[in-house]
Amino acid sequence: MLTQPYIEAHGLELKTLAGYAYQGVDLEVRRGELACVRGRNGSGKTALLLTLAGRMKPTGGALTVGGIELPRHRSKVARKVGLGIFAGLNDLQDSLTAAYAVEAEFELFGRKPRREEIAAYLRAWDIGDVSDVRIKDLTAEKSTQLGIALAFVGEPEAVVIDDVEDQLTMSQSEGLMKLLRRSAKEQDAAVVVGVVERELADMADTAIYLAKEGE
Repeated sequence: MLTQPYIEAHGLELKTLAGYAYQGVDLEVRRGELACVRGRNGSGKTALLLTLAGRMKPTGGALTVGGIELPRHRSKVARKVGLGIFAGLNDLQDSLTAAYAVEAEFELFGRKPRREEIAAYLRAWDIGDVSDVRIKDLTAEKSTQLGIALAFVGEPEAVVIDDVEDQLTMSQSEGLMKLLRRSAKEQDAAVVVGVVERELADMADTAIYLAKEGE
């Protein structure tokens, strides 16, 4: 018996002065599932992901996350949904180390982890080898993995991730998709990721395609 969708969107849209960022979006994602939002660059993937996370306000359609109606209660939803790194929104300081970034994230949730806890958390996400590496010196793959690890720190009920292909090989992106699918099940979270390539979208439990306006 299927559980109720944790994220449920019907006819969702975001209209701006320049036109529609996205429109007509129907999506259902349950906890424990990995969903993909696929589309070319400029199709509105990032805007949609941030809308699902309660960080952007839609202009039409219906959206509920964890039974909470948006955009009316966006702040409540934002506390339940973890974010990967979104450029210009929650970038990390270049001078921080990976370990310090994790420590700071834990502190946002009222915890003061010991150094051993931080090391164990980094190892669990396969980034223990970059614990003392500064953000600016991380490879693109390790940087994205760190963003994913940070998104799960607060044990969120849902997570949204973008840019799992940026500066990465297809093999590296596939590895991140496997990590996200496994994490969705192990953490019992509804995970939504934005991708460009169909091969990556096919790795998810469910996927939708966003066309650019005018296509």
